Amino acid sequence: MTVATRQTPGRASTSRARAGVVAEIAQRRRADLGPELAGYTRALLARLAAAAPPPRPFAERLAAPGLRLIAEVKRRSPSAGAIVGPDEDPVARARAYELGGASAISVLCEPHWFGGSIADLVAVRAAVSIPVLAKEFVVDRRQLPLLRAAGADAVLLLVVLHPARRLAALVDAALDLGLEPLVEAHDARELDRALATRARVIGINNRDLRTLEVDPLRASDLRDRIPGDRIAIAESGVRTPATMSGWRAVGFDAALVGEALMRAADPAAAARAFVTAGRVPDDPAVADRTPLVKICGVVDEDGIHAALRAGADAIGLNVVPGTPRELRLEEAAALARLVRSGAPATARPRIVAITADRDAARLREIVAAIDPDVVQLNADVSPAFAAALGRTTWKVLHLPATEPSDLAAATSELVERGRAFLAAGVEHLLLDTAGGPHPGGTGTRSSVALAAAVARELPVILAGGLSPAIVGQAVLEVPAIGVDVASGVEATRIAGERPRKDPLRVALFAKRARAARMDRPHAPARPTPIHPGLLEADAAGRWGIDREYGGRYVPETLMAALEGLERAYAAIRHDPRFWADFRERLATYSGRPTPLYRADRLAAETMAAARELLGADHGGATDRLPTTLRLYLKREDLAHTGAHKINNALGQALLTRRLGKSRVIAETGAGQHGVATATACALLDLPCVVFMGAEDIRRQQPNVLRMRALGTEVRPVSSGSATLKDAVNEAMRDWVTNVETTHYVLGSALGPHPYPTIVRDLQRVLGDESAAQLLAVEGRLPDLVLACVGGGSNAIGILDRFIGEPSVRLAVAEAAGDGIATGRHAAALAGGTPGILHGSRSMMLQDRDGQVIEAHSISAGLDYPGVGPQIAALVGAGRLELAAATDAEALASVRAVARVEGILPALETAHAFAVLPRLLAGIEGSGRPYPDETVVLLGLSGRGDKDLAALEREVPA
Repeated sequence: MTVATRQTPGRASTSRARAGVVAEIAQRRRADLGPELAGYTRALLARLAAAAPPPRPFAERLAAPGLRLIAEVKRRSPSAGAIVGPDEDPVARARAYELGGASAISVLCEPHWFGGSIADLVAVRAAVSIPVLAKEFVVDRRQLPLLRAAGADAVLLLVVLHPARRLAALVDAALDLGLEPLVEAHDARELDRALATRARVIGINNRDLRTLEVDPLRASDLRDRIPGDRIAIAESGVRTPATMSGWRAVGFDAALVGEALMRAADPAAAARAFVTAGRVPDDPAVADRTPLVKICGVVDEDGIHAALRAGADAIGLNVVPGTPRELRLEEAAALARLVRSGAPATARPRIVAITADRDAARLREIVAAIDPDVVQLNADVSPAFAAALGRTTWKVLHLPATEPSDLAAATSELVERGRAFLAAGVEHLLLDTAGGPHPGGTGTRSSVALAAAVARELPVILAGGLSPAIVGQAVLEVPAIGVDVASGVEATRIAGERPRKDPLRVALFAKRARAARMDRPHAPARPTPIHPGLLEADAAGRWGIDREYGGRYVPETLMAALEGLERAYAAIRHDPRFWADFRERLATYSGRPTPLYRADRLAAETMAAARELLGADHGGATDRLPTTLRLYLKREDLAHTGAHKINNALGQALLTRRLGKSRVIAETGAGQHGVATATACALLDLPCVVFMGAEDIRRQQPNVLRMRALGTEVRPVSSGSATLKDAVNEAMRDWVTNVETTHYVLGSALGPHPYPTIVRDLQRVLGDESAAQLLAVEGRLPDLVLACVGGGSNAIGILDRFIGEPSVRLAVAEAAGDGIATGRHAAALAGGTPGILHGSRSMMLQDRDGQVIEAHSISAGLDYPGVGPQIAALVGAGRLELAAATDAEALASVRAVARVEGILPALETAHAFAVLPRLLAGIEGSGRPYPDETVVLLGLSGRGDKDLAALEREVPA
């Protein structure tokens, strides 16, 4: 994705620096229309419009997931002049656009500046099967029925041409004719006028039609002003498909593209490229944070079809007597059958019977009639009652309608009740507002603070007062696993009739809910019942229950740079455009998502090794072992450059651009971070210098050669132990000297604030992907997540997703070197003490005087005397279990994995393989037994090509 930047006026605006170009066009249009409309009476216009073919659903097509393409047909424009030759066939081009996947066609009808005509509109409408937008300068209300008669399904209305009252009248007139008005604005004042009308489709034009100047950020800057219940369209300034993903990320529903497509030699292929760029990303990490969508209170077949088209995950059929959406059992059963027949089994929404009965016999009758997938219990029943139903159940927890006076007490009471229901086997909990005249919800929102507090402790579906306009913000405010809506997606009610669903509102509700967290990977998406200090740093960059780790301990000369970095990262951390760009590059350049591989032969050998350990050292107590082990490897060795390091390097290289810096420096130990940084800098044309210890250069020659081949300068560091610690020192010194022009791409989740957060955020894709991949194949999360740890980028990247999951145990494997008892090791957690190293307080190897003790490991990537502060905080809180492997054990594991699975792991990862039998046996770690069927996720951080020389020296043939 190309990130747009504001541009100074170019040739078009300077050569046509006339104020009011659009007014000139409108004046000419009025002059043309005078004689053309003279012969049309109001009655004739009405008859012509009524005789037109039925309108095609313009707004509904644009409400589908992703950014849809409106492909434009025009011959010329005031800004570009002639775009195509006079012999251009608009019908052939429109058909090509439809073949390429466009959702609608825009046809210019203005003849003098754009070379269009009503005849073009008629011909295109007859030739395609998708909706057609009449791109006309509407200056007279009588144009609307003529455009409808010509076959237009939608019409452009320019706010700049009309005062507020006339604009509203034109919108109403268009809607009465079956024309969908696209009301186009350029600035905030115009946008407010557009939103004051009944228009469902709002466009923002980057081009100022008065001057023809283009501000490529205008549409993105104004997008948040459009509520979620309107279709939002971005227009102008599109040169390449790369723009589409950024517009999708900020919430646009469609892009209107003209000149770029008209100049394409192959319009179908060009349209296809734009359509592809606007699609919802196929990313397991996105799927893991996408909320479940339930459309509740459906009363008829049209509502069922609307929910199915929107891809609802669940459909609620209400059988509660006396409620507005009450269905008779035979009606509910018929709608349930329609759901089952209307969607394939693999994509079929769950049918939820909404009940408020305390009578088990009545519930059995409901189940027998409807055969629902879920029974939703709105009544005040006990956990035992829910458990006795023998059916999958959801339970509603009713929140007070007003803000509680004691938030903590109200939260505690609700959490206690919810946990009791979950313990009884209830699958999901719903939060809804109590107090209405009917059992169930009230259609109003409850306290956001209370809902968020409960959702941080329990997996809940949020209900009550939601609508397309607010659901996106709601799922960012409350970490709910799903959303539920009834009245918020209904059409205007008709007295005496049951409320019916509005298909557009249903589609927009599902779209807004699912898109809210799509490009915001750090938005909480599920409960995390753990101390917040283990999840996020505070304002001072400190981690831990007592906030004892982290911080910023650096010379004054670096404070300004770190504070600037903190401000810049705070601005982009929740900027969906940055994360959409980052994910797109990870997918197309770095090879994400990386696969999850089930290593059955290695699992069998691991279990055999664990049994041997218990048999030899613990009197044969092998009954404490799992009966079955399923071992999954997260294959970061298959990422571009051969390790997880590319994630952080590419993200920080993009950050360098945002900072306006022109040079990059980095440190490296094993060389993988150096190679990744060199690769990212080559991609983005950034000069790069990598500092590397002389000892590591000797050990990792292949990676040194790769860095140099990529155009990076590798600077040897001979001070100290000539390893990673010393490379960090030299990089810091360079940064102090060149801070104005240089960004330091720190490779691990350590150092001064905000680096531990930045690196963790850029690496969290490891765990986010893994969780979704495991849920897809196992239907559950792992029992244990295990990673090797040095500084901690790989470890925190895969662990972070699971920190707030109480059922998942976390463990790391440190480098024991020659053995922890010898003092020659790199186990900062097991053998270190709290201290300050490289700008932050964490666990580190130091003597009684606070002097750094040199680390030792055969693995250059683990040969570091410290660890990141979040990792240290997790260990200190007892959330993270420890194990350690010696050099000899790591080397043996490399051979074993290669022999059994045909995978050559990096020496770093080999430490994790080496400790797994001891963790399963309870010899290391917490010692708690694992379940009979144990699922282990192990982060395979990189491939072992770089270690072949060490293997040749150390491993006998």
